[in-house]
Amino acid sequence: MAENKRKPAPVVEEAEELEEEEQAPKVEKKPKKKAKPPMIFVRFMDVFGVFKRNEIAKAMPFVLFVTFLIICYIGNSYYAERVIRDIEKTKNQLKERRAEYISTMSQLMSESKQSEVARELSAYELKESTQPPQKIFAPEPKKK
Repeated sequence: MAENKRKPAPVVEEAEELEEEEQAPKVEKKPKKKAKPPMIFVRFMDVFGVFKRNEIAKAMPFVLFVTFLIICYIGNSYYAERVIRDIEKTKNQLKERRAEYISTMSQLMSESKQSEVARELSAYELKESTQPPQKIFAPEPKKK
């Protein structure tokens, strides 16, 4: 076991021990109860003066403030993760819409070609004009 560094163990010679045992009535020694582990920790920390009642009371507002900051930090990280998920979801939707736009525009371009229009109108018995378009001039109004 570790030695107690605070108080040195008393040195007793064997002769003195025998005399004390003979003089003192025999008392059964009770087995020592082991200290609970948390108490050992508290006692150890009390050596440094950390767990004194007054010090704890003085430090309580700071401890509560730090606890509040930790809770805000955790909440902020959850919020940031949610925003990142929303951004990724929006990016995927944008890619899908862009692909849909491109496919729709290519379909419109192919259907609006002159040959495609003529083929569609042949079902209605309409034919493409062979004469070029002509300009129509409106008569100029007379000045009085």
